[in-house]
Amino acid sequence: MASQENLLKDASEVIDKRLPISHKERLKVSASDDAQTLTIDGLSDEEQEVVKEILRKEYGYQGLQ
Repeated sequence: MASQENLLKDASEVIDKRLPISHKERLKVSASDDAQTLTIDGLSDEEQEVVKEILRKEYGYQGLQ
């Protein structure tokens, strides 16, 4: 099972390397203690879903909400 710390690190990596946005430094990324829920304040729902889908497919976070 993935840890909250790993999920936050991986999400930050995906945002930094894969999202073409200019306000990355203003985003607030948080994850539940069980690393099953990820929230990214400052992104639209669609942008959040893109990040989550990358994490599911490329990083193996199955069941991520």
